[in-house]
Amino acid sequence: MLLNITDLHLSFVGGDEAAHILKGIDLSVAAGELVGLVGESGSGKSTSVRAALRLYGDEAELAGSVRLEGTEMVGADPATCRRARAESVGLVQQEPSAALNPVRRIGDSLAERLVRVHGMRRREADARILALLTELGLTQPERRMRQYPHELSGGMLQRVVIAAALSADPKLILADEATSALDVTTQAEIIAIFQRQIRERGLGLLFITHDLHLAGAICDRIHVLRHGEIVETISRPGLFAEARHPYTRSLIEAAPALERRAKS
Repeated sequence: MLLNITDLHLSFVGGDEAAHILKGIDLSVAAGELVGLVGESGSGKSTSVRAALRLYGDEAELAGSVRLEGTEMVGADPATCRRARAESVGLVQQEPSAALNPVRRIGDSLAERLVRVHGMRRREADARILALLTELGLTQPERRMRQYPHELSGGMLQRVVIAAALSADPKLILADEATSALDVTTQAEIIAIFQRQIRERGLGLLFITHDLHLAGAICDRIHVLRHGEIVETISRPGLFAEARHPYTRSLIEAAPALERRAKS
């Protein structure tokens, strides 16, 4: 199992008070799986990922278990957590521009992690980045590596961020609202890239989204999150027929429907 979260609790402590944010999260992602984590804004989706990766500071209290390719993250020392993240996980964020330094060229930003963290030579890192940008369908990849983030469109930037996530050969990709800011056509292209990478590389992918219908179209299994608690887990074929929790039903019914009217 690439990611196995069991009974994960997260609280933030301030003075004599504690805010209980996550309440017993259970989910797993295996190689070759595309697993969805769905809920409205503020439900705890991104918080669950940040907690699992140990990205919060000392003010956060964690309980439960998070095993990342066999490494227990809860209670581990910072060096162990950094090593596990660097070796096992690629993160794709909602705002690709926020993941890139605006005053550095694309090639420099993407090569830096490979050189500093993974010990690659710069020429080797550049060759790997160029190959990934080409594989992900970015036009004129050599030119894009010399450009700055503001010179690329949203779809191009998302491909760049996916290349960065794949550059160190992770086994697990965490995609946090990675398509929500894109137009429908570009969204479909990015989804196709994720699906191809899962199929060809045997990756596992946790797809975090507020769009239950999108998750239902692409995910093997969907966890529905509300107020820091998973209220229902359903498989894709049974999404609309088998959903039983009132919150899940409300998400399904909240999607806008197009009414077709016969011409008179």
